[in-house]
Amino acid sequence: MARWSLRRTALAGAFALVLAPVLAVGEAAACAPPPGWTGGERIVGTPWTAWWRSEPASTPVSEHFSIHFHLCGPPVDRVAVRGWMPDHRHEMNYRPAVTLNESSGTAEGLLFHMPGRWQLILEVRGPAGRENLTAETVLE
Repeated sequence: MARWSLRRTALAGAFALVLAPVLAVGEAAACAPPPGWTGGERIVGTPWTAWWRSEPASTPVSEHFSIHFHLCGPPVDRVAVRGWMPDHRHEMNYRPAVTLNESSGTAEGLLFHMPGRWQLILEVRGPAGRENLTAETVLE
């Protein structure tokens, strides 16, 4: 009887290890904006999903702006934010300062210095791994 109980406990533990990432992915995909959140966009990834919005709401060319973001999914240790111009194969000229408070944060000091297609990339890291969440915009 004790052997069965031990096996069942080990099986339950193994099942929990397999199921936890699946549940986290489901939570990330079902990510709702935080209370009071207005505007912005959602980027769905695996295992994280992000809500983000810029301030000002429309991204200016050659003017500093910031973004606010909220992540759903497993715990987060670090978020870096960068801008990439894929057609020209270069990044922004500035490195934004990112503050993270659990699963929400702000990146300040972004600047898209020229018109064209830009990608905003949130590089998320945590115990579940790392992932780049990417949103695109075209500035004229």
